[in-house]
Amino acid sequence: MSNPDRRTVMLQDQLAWDIDETAPVVIPLGSIEQHGPHMPIDTDSFLATAFARSIAEEVGGNVGPGINYGCRSLPVSGGGELFPGTISLQGETFSRVIADLVTAYHDHGHTRIVLVNGHFENTAFAIEGVKRALERVAVQALVIDWWTILPLADLDEIFEGEFPGWEAEHAGVIETSLLMHVAPERVRTEAIENRVGTIAPPNYTVLPEREGLVDPSGVLRTAWGANAPLGQRIFAEVIRRSAEAISAEFRD
Repeated sequence: MSNPDRRTVMLQDQLAWDIDETAPVVIPLGSIEQHGPHMPIDTDSFLATAFARSIAEEVGGNVGPGINYGCRSLPVSGGGELFPGTISLQGETFSRVIADLVTAYHDHGHTRIVLVNGHFENTAFAIEGVKRALERVAVQALVIDWWTILPLADLDEIFEGEFPGWEAEHAGVIETSLLMHVAPERVRTEAIENRVGTIAPPNYTVLPEREGLVDPSGVLRTAWGANAPLGQRIFAEVIRRSAEAISAEFRD
């Protein structure tokens, strides 16, 4: 299925009668969530769209308009809901939107759907949404979290055995490096501090969320050491692994 010479097709740019229903539809899932003092609040959505475009180009798919709002942010993985600019959906709402989108694409002849997710809290609700759609229609669907598509062996190689672990990664080295590669003008490098967060989120959930669960910077650990070449290597590996998964699952 790989077709590296194919131009990425954005469905929203097409005339209705020009859309190829046989090609996979790749839909980015993101969030509007604080990403520290150095990255914009749409970082998850922006990266998910960048991944979706390149994945679609690699496999000969079309990119559908994404979902920019994500499920509620948690302190342990995204900083939580108390930071200004974090605007979230209920999980039930998110699942229903996914179910309706998958169903609607099916009704127009699309039977291969790829959801490329850039926000940790979306994962379970995206899967639930696809399962709801499968109660109505017959489609093949993949939910790809860009961080889990990477084997730890790849990350150990990229980081030369010093991968800090995903628990440290919100507005951290990897996300910052990816954005430096994809859109360096969107990273305020002067705001990246040479320090490690002084507050580690607890390994349990506190409800209602209270102040003091996350470092005041909004960064779970640190973004110090991020760089564009690192982001380029990670980005390329995500595209390669995602294309392999799509080609394996969507055999003719």
